[in-house]
Amino acid sequence: MTSVNTEAGTYAGRQHDQGLTENAELTHVGPGTPCGEYLRRFWQPVEISSELGELPLAVRILGEDLVLFRSKSGGVGLLGRHCCHRGASLEYGIVTEQGISCCYHGWHYGLNGAILETPNDPDSRIKETLRHTAYPVHEYKGILFAYMGPPESVPNFPVMDIWEDPNSELIPFCYPYPCNWLQALENTQDPVHSVFLHTRISGTQFEESWGILPKVEWVETPLGMMNINVRRWKDKIWVRTTELVLPNMNQSGANNETGEQEKYLQRTSACRWFRAIDDTNTEIIGWRILDDNTEANLKDPSLYGKNKTPTFGQMDEGRPLEDCQRIPGDFEAIVSQGPITVHARENLAATDAGVGKLRNLVRRGIRAVKTGKPFISPRDNVDGVIPTYTQDTVIPYSGKSEDDAFICDVGAQVAEIVLKSARYPAAQRKEEVARAVRALSF
Repeated sequence: MTSVNTEAGTYAGRQHDQGLTENAELTHVGPGTPCGEYLRRFWQPVEISSELGELPLAVRILGEDLVLFRSKSGGVGLLGRHCCHRGASLEYGIVTEQGISCCYHGWHYGLNGAILETPNDPDSRIKETLRHTAYPVHEYKGILFAYMGPPESVPNFPVMDIWEDPNSELIPFCYPYPCNWLQALENTQDPVHSVFLHTRISGTQFEESWGILPKVEWVETPLGMMNINVRRWKDKIWVRTTELVLPNMNQSGANNETGEQEKYLQRTSACRWFRAIDDTNTEIIGWRILDDNTEANLKDPSLYGKNKTPTFGQMDEGRPLEDCQRIPGDFEAIVSQGPITVHARENLAATDAGVGKLRNLVRRGIRAVKTGKPFISPRDNVDGVIPTYTQDTVIPYSGKSEDDAFICDVGAQVAEIVLKSARYPAAQRKEEVARAVRALSF
């Protein structure tokens, strides 16, 4: 017989509180919830334009069932899915020149939710007093965005600097994550996971240099926050800044960056929103940005689209379970946390400071909206666009010092230059960053 040590404290299976629940303030997104009302104050992506054809498209966003359609005159409508007459789904509606008509009794809705006709009761005055749920839609570079907040407070659509770069091409993509929006977004402010998940644990998924444990600091920016991720690799020091644009957008650096070639302010390779479908489902939607830095085998636009991305481990690729267990990616690590991560069960480490900071920023925004106070939101700055801060800078290593304090200081000084460079026009910014970094004494 095998003896089992039952001494108190050897096993802890019964010591964990199983009654804990998720932090609803930060994770629940339906109408009237604190987080849902916060997210509704920003333009949110709904769908990539190529998915919207001649027929209405049923969509779900922030816990609301809606229907998206393009009128015959070219306008885009986003309306409550169920007809306010008898509740038939407008997914089966008939698209018209001005809007959409319900298949059941012909009630006709304009893009703004106005009831244009009630043909089954043509003399009714209900169309003068009733308005159907409808949200404004803005189409930009192949993605349809909606604003779902108070109609009297519609903000300007925010245009980021990198989106208007004439030397790059924006290719839309989207794919689902069956989990809460926040736990998916948190991965973007946890650069240390790349050392383990993407390099040391299951082999190099991107580049060998990613396996060096970086020194990381997290700082607030005018748009939200960014991590300063700095490491020495061979004869270079590589400083990456990766940002969160509140409330749920991230711009990320290139997965093919090696940290071996000198460069200054190499910009983002992808911009993506972690768009909440509801409390337990998320859609990651955005653009892959193709430019001179994009690998040749990833420049084909057909590699991206609805449920399509060539980057390993970013979505459910249909791999056998055994393969996912041997070589997990971001999708497996994030979704396996459960439908909604219960924060009270976590035991955060020092390298999770960015996760804590992200949650605090979101909480601050939620409470500002709730109390009617100002909250961080994008504002035009230079040349009518909004400067962003995701970038890679790789500089020669002087050998001046080996200690952590020196490496951290390099990262801090480069990050400060990147932040201050926002005052320059986009075409001049890289040159100014290179000049300022070269002037530093490392």
